[in-house]
Amino acid sequence: MPDTKSDVSLHEVVYEVVPNLNMAEKLVNNTLESIMEAATDPLEIMRRKEQQDAFRLEVRLVRMHLEHVLTRHREDVAALVSTDGREGASMVKLDRNEAQALRSAIDIYQHVRAYQRGERRHPLASR
Repeated sequence: MPDTKSDVSLHEVVYEVVPNLNMAEKLVNNTLESIMEAATDPLEIMRRKEQQDAFRLEVRLVRMHLEHVLTRHREDVAALVSTDGREGASMVKLDRNEAQALRSAIDIYQHVRAYQRGERRHPLASR
């Protein structure tokens, strides 16, 4: 199991992790759609569709756990958002699944950024 944080700032989750995950998800889905549209080999299209389905499932699970954190700390999140992130950035304790989801979201983003910098041939984290 990768090293995971058990404490995290709500500011980090709301203003860094979630937006970065959104950006990464959009880029991966757009990349896969472009590859599938340009592909002529049905096996390649099927393989990319399977990658896309697996990626969407992974992101869905990550979001489910991140949403659980935000729901559990709804009042603190509301206070943070009401000040546009300037105040109320409390630290919260994550359970094992939430910590893993946080690590996965960060990993997905880092892999996508490496892809954008030309350091990876494909944006998917575990492919």
